[in-house]
Amino acid sequence: MLSDEQVGAFGRDGYVNGGLALNDEEVEALRDELARVIEDDGKPEVKQPVSLRNLSRDEAHPVWQIVNIWEASAPFEKLISAPKIVEEIAQLTGASALKVWHDQIQYKPAETGGVNMWHQDAPLWPIILPMTEVSAWVALDDVDGENGCMSMVPGSHEWGNQMSFIRDLEDYEAMPDTFEDKSVEVIRRPVKKGEVHYHHALTWHGSHANTSDRPRRAIAIHYMTEETKYVASGEHLMKPFVNVADGEVLEGEHFPLVWES
Repeated sequence: MLSDEQVGAFGRDGYVNGGLALNDEEVEALRDELARVIEDDGKPEVKQPVSLRNLSRDEAHPVWQIVNIWEASAPFEKLISAPKIVEEIAQLTGASALKVWHDQIQYKPAETGGVNMWHQDAPLWPIILPMTEVSAWVALDDVDGENGCMSMVPGSHEWGNQMSFIRDLEDYEAMPDTFEDKSVEVIRRPVKKGEVHYHHALTWHGSHANTSDRPRRAIAIHYMTEETKYVASGEHLMKPFVNVADGEVLEGEHFPLVWES
């Protein structure tokens, strides 16, 4: 469980490192599964994730994303309900129940891995409300300043939906010093292999390119609470899998319940 100091830091900053969540053997098993799922992409005889695509604006410098790898891999399915992770997400959200909204592998290859531009998660998920989700970002490599670790803006989770401002930042390195009347500070967040890093769905974050000789592999598991409801007017990759009516609590086989108080 997280300490009171860690919970307080999350409330203040919108992110916190939760420490080691996986041992070396577990990390290796997930790395092997990631490689297998990529190798098996498109094979009709093999269970597939929801999506495998390049998120980068530059095809020569990819950021590979796999959505819902848990649906294609038993080890990743086990990970989404790992006791340490779900119990600590419950601490941070105050939830009485947690479901998985979806997961996302984020893989930046060695030397060519691209930039993941500044964004907030929740505004990119317009089929769910409220914007209270918390993500568990689990590193499958040592992720640092050389291979494209995340950077975050502390306190930005308190500023509401500001994607209209963030998406106009065409240069990743050109974050302004202020936003409205608020001071903007960019903090790099290295994460060791096997560690879990939590962030709020409104926290401003992004990651620079991987120019190192090491890959940068990680999975973000996005959790929603019992209050999360479906918004039919929005569009999202997961919308075809929704089977509840507009305004109802989002649930179903593709949004599994992983923790209850």
